[in-house]
Amino acid sequence: MEQYRTLLEVRFPDDDCQDGPWQRYDEVLDPYYSQAPCSEQVYLDDSEWLPDTIQERAQDDLNEAFDIVIDEQYLARVVLNGSMDVRVRLVEEGLGDTADKVIAVCTPSPEQEARAYLGSALSGYDAVREDLRRRLLQAHRAGVSAEELIRRTATRIEPAEIQGLFEASRLAEAARAVIARWEDPEDRAAVSIGRNNSVLVLLRTSFQQEMNYEDMCRSDGEGYEDCKDGDFWGYKEGVRDAEALLQLLAEHYTVTCGDRPATASDLAPLDPVRWGRVRITPKPGPGQASSMPSP
Repeated sequence: MEQYRTLLEVRFPDDDCQDGPWQRYDEVLDPYYSQAPCSEQVYLDDSEWLPDTIQERAQDDLNEAFDIVIDEQYLARVVLNGSMDVRVRLVEEGLGDTADKVIAVCTPSPEQEARAYLGSALSGYDAVREDLRRRLLQAHRAGVSAEELIRRTATRIEPAEIQGLFEASRLAEAARAVIARWEDPEDRAAVSIGRNNSVLVLLRTSFQQEMNYEDMCRSDGEGYEDCKDGDFWGYKEGVRDAEALLQLLAEHYTVTCGDRPATASDLAPLDPVRWGRVRITPKPGPGQASSMPSP
């Protein structure tokens, strides 16, 4: 039975902006940090069991890896050095002294390439902009004036957003001090600032709840769809904890979820991945309404 393998390869522009050599992707990057499928996939000619042809599986390998590879290299290499080529070569392994034979070379379509680069540009822009916001906060905490930061970032981020970011940071720090009075040895509560400068309080599961949840999932998901009512892993305990934290927060802030007052169910984590989340704003004075942004 013939044996085939697919090789995921990339090519970067060289220092003269010419096409460099093709390289195996796992030799370009440390494979432990790559989310792309392994650069080398091995297939047997088992078409009698699988309807797809070997060539179709090679194209599938490219389709699965392409967006990931572009994402991983976009900010690191692509923006600075230009577009990167990606391909998958399908090779039939030779027997004995027979050399390997290239059966097919799969390359992305122009539309696939355009979509991948657009997606990476958008996610890269979001990541850089979020990092800029973090750097602004760090600089302001280190003593750089708001006026200088607004001047340095002119045309990149609106002054109102910067001022709102600093206000949200002060509110978040005050909320952390309030939450510190809540008895919670595992530090399950966290405070974060959203992209629109809303201040959010998050609550994750306890270690025991996570263990219970894993045990429930190992039991073929029995009760998974009914976890709230059956409380198979400790959801109701999370609601009780959320209620206590919510009462503490409500003494100092207006606590909402969407456009309504928050409840303990909003703050209680649904599972180890989906944390509970509510928004806090300063309590308005008499006759005033909150001016903080909507989440």
